[in-house]
Amino acid sequence: MRGREEVFLPFPGSSGERNLVPMATEFRSTWLSSSLESLRERGRLDDYFVKLQPDMRSTITSLMAGVWVPVSVAVAHYEACDRLGMTHAEQLAIGREASTRAHATVLATALRLTRQAGVTPWTVLAQLQRLWDRMFKGGGVCAWKLGPKEARVEIVGCPLARIAYFRVGFQGVLLGVGQMFCEKLYMQEIPALCSRTTLGYRGSWV
Repeated sequence: MRGREEVFLPFPGSSGERNLVPMATEFRSTWLSSSLESLRERGRLDDYFVKLQPDMRSTITSLMAGVWVPVSVAVAHYEACDRLGMTHAEQLAIGREASTRAHATVLATALRLTRQAGVTPWTVLAQLQRLWDRMFKGGGVCAWKLGPKEARVEIVGCPLARIAYFRVGFQGVLLGVGQMFCEKLYMQEIPALCSRTTLGYRGSWV
């Protein structure tokens, strides 16, 4: 507890301690495929391969759907995306699209839940670690309740956190998932909580 804040979703593990969360070592290829599709739709795929380190091209082009790949592959991918110089709005939009594609089954269940009375963004926040585990092996998520319609999300053990493109894209992921549960969702990055391996976002909704 920090003042009036309270932990809504603790970090994974029996203790819920952030310093005991292991670093992510693998990344789901589904997210890379979705990211590449978004670049293709925007006519940026050729530019992307120019920016991608040459020794990663064959790995990226031969990706199979729904498998785990070393997180170093994801680092190379998002670093190349970062070099494209896309606007903040474009990066947010790609994050939303990736969320919809990668979590199609989970989101379909969530959409059915929205028809039930009393379902709110807290429903999504309660499932954040489950969603994270569909994206990474390792790392973890914690959610803090700041008020009735305000929360903070903290992520640790994420080697992609240092890449601006990924940070903005993940903000888009959170927006994409959360907006189905409310009329309007606002999500902001918290710079003080962002480092080479950590992320922080503050969300509020109406």
